Amino acid sequence: MSFWQYFPLNLKNLWIYRTSEKFSNESILTRVVINEKIPFSDKIIYIFSYYLDDEEIKKESYVLQRDGIFLYARKVENNLVVFEPLVPFLPYNFMDIDWWSWEGKVGFLQTKIVFKNQKIVEENTYKIVYTEENKFGKSEYTVFIKKNVGIVKEEAETPFVGYVSELEDYNVSFDDFSFIEFKYDEPEYQQEEEYFVDEIEEFLDEEVYENSYSDDIYSEEDYRNENDDLSTNLLEDDQILEENEEGENGDENRW
Repeated sequence: MSFWQYFPLNLKNLWIYRTSEKFSNESILTRVVINEKIPFSDKIIYIFSYYLDDEEIKKESYVLQRDGIFLYARKVENNLVVFEPLVPFLPYNFMDIDWWSWEGKVGFLQTKIVFKNQKIVEENTYKIVYTEENKFGKSEYTVFIKKNVGIVKEEAETPFVGYVSELEDYNVSFDDFSFIEFKYDEPEYQQEEEYFVDEIEEFLDEEVYENSYSDDIYSEEDYRNENDDLSTNLLEDDQILEENEEGENGDENRW
């Protein structure tokens, strides 16, 4: 069984989530769409856009390579932060291990993340709990990931807000990964390996291969009446963090 089956990656993949603060009856609908991919010889970067109504509120980029799926960067408004080294969101052998960890910089902020795999909680669905700790405090996230679907539920407790996000609808497929030689046969995940850190500058300097598509997909009426002030609270964690940083150098036109 392949790790990438639990986090479908392809252009135009779409997930629709209903999100609410804990102990609140109000909710918002957000759409997550893969708008762009950047292919390399042995890996692919996928850029996710998060929409509230027709307004883009956040972007994240994930890297698929031979030993897993990694979080590379995040952008909220005009603030871009890069995770260095890459964060192993789904190691190639995550189904067989109980935990893994990461320590590095989110922008200029030193951070540690510990992932705990609580294994299958229902058919084809894994529960993963991870804690993120930095000078602003500790946050805990619980995600449920389902084969051929992706993230179906997320719960969060941060120093600033707690929320629950549940999948309402989705439309996904898988890209062609046949050119990548996945690392399925290694005995264990090696955290000490470098994940093309030396290529980060190359990525920021190269011309991006853009595969964007029409914004018409975001015009559904169902989402236009869902906007409320809750979205500001849900992004407060990232914004407070980023306002205290000096930022990262990079070509923001790639977003």
